[in-house]
Amino acid sequence: MKTSTLKKLIGTTVASLCLVSVSGLPAVAGQLHNGWNYGIDSFTDGSGGESFNIRGIAIKETSDSVFVALTGGTPLAGNAYSRAADGNIGWGDLFLNFTNKKFTDASSQKSLFGVRFAEMNDSGVATTGLYGNVTGASVTGENSGYISLKEYYDHGFDTANTQGTDIATKQAAYDYFGDTTSILNVIDSGAKLGGIVSWSATDLQNQGLDFGHFTAQGTQTFGFSFNKSDLGLADGNYDYMASIFLECGNDGVALKGKIDVPEPGSLAGLALVGLTVLGSRLSKRQS
Repeated sequence: MKTSTLKKLIGTTVASLCLVSVSGLPAVAGQLHNGWNYGIDSFTDGSGGESFNIRGIAIKETSDSVFVALTGGTPLAGNAYSRAADGNIGWGDLFLNFTNKKFTDASSQKSLFGVRFAEMNDSGVATTGLYGNVTGASVTGENSGYISLKEYYDHGFDTANTQGTDIATKQAAYDYFGDTTSILNVIDSGAKLGGIVSWSATDLQNQGLDFGHFTAQGTQTFGFSFNKSDLGLADGNYDYMASIFLECGNDGVALKGKIDVPEPGSLAGLALVGLTVLGSRLSKRQS
């Protein structure tokens, strides 16, 4: 067998084994489909109608990137609204909580990660990107919205899955976010860790995204990705809760998931197994 062919086979074997080791484990919760982990939100809990309604979130992990997709009736650039301080109401920032603590506790301890992906929103950080050591802030007041989750629920939105299938009840939402505390929906402060790449609905569909499988496809679908290494996580498996609210607090969604960072030794071991199998096959062919 030619040396070039052997190199290709070795590369393919190692790459395949590495992919299995990184992304082969199921997520903690959510609903898996086509390699994506989905959190499906109630379709009728967007206060103000479909323009302020989130239908779902989905996250996909590859060996080196984390992809996030959102769908609903709110465009990435937001909706014009005269009663908002800046004349626009859009998406807040995405938060990732790896601490297994309540959201407000993780925020006060600067233990959250956050992603500003909407350039026109009221985030406290200057540019889009992934941030660490994050604390949250509320901008619902500036956006003619709900001050607290209790106020939101008291306005008639106490239905199933108002924060998605992973925080499916009012009590579960209170337990995680708090009831009368402010809805923290944007990054207040944090250290920038890296940039993001924006993706269109078509781009994400080419990556296997399929909100339609859950009858959750909204009129607006978009997403972004960031480098997994920018999180700075050591080798291991990390459970997280992802969450996001609109700037007005009129809707939100959360998703439980897992990020896997393989140990270099494990990858080397898998690669060695692959090379051993490959060598055995080559030996048989030559004999």
